[in-house]
Amino acid sequence: MKKFLTLLLPVGLVVFAFVFAHFHPFLEKTFVLSTLDHQPLSLNQFAGQPIIVVFFSPRCGDCKEEMPYFEELYRTHQKDRLAVVGVGIKYQQEIENYVKQEGFSFPIVIDDTLEVSKSFGVFFIPHVVLFDKRGRIVYSEAGKIPKEKFQNYLERILFL
Repeated sequence: MKKFLTLLLPVGLVVFAFVFAHFHPFLEKTFVLSTLDHQPLSLNQFAGQPIIVVFFSPRCGDCKEEMPYFEELYRTHQKDRLAVVGVGIKYQQEIENYVKQEGFSFPIVIDDTLEVSKSFGVFFIPHVVLFDKRGRIVYSEAGKIPKEKFQNYLERILFL
């Protein structure tokens, strides 16, 4: 019996590790930042669902053009459990005013130290990062989004 248990334990651990690695949602990259109402938001809380992370500033003309598109996606695809998170770059008061004026309903956090932006390779804005349901980054691009290209990636993360 003792021999059986010593054999069973390592086999059980291997099986557990395999199941955990393949079925436990994780994100390739993550962060914890404060929302506009000073509450911590962890990107990990959206693990297991598709996620759009958009880095922006109200001082950026292209950002201001594209942010309403992300609001539309968020509202349209909530039933698909699509998470949209805006990461405002510095200038908290300006971001708060802009978000209030535009009425965005998806979560917005502030990256005032730029540590998160740097960790995601964000050096130009707008910058969009898409995670699939498994937590893998499938799209990451700076600048204005070519809508057709973005739509293809979006369909991939929503329906796969």
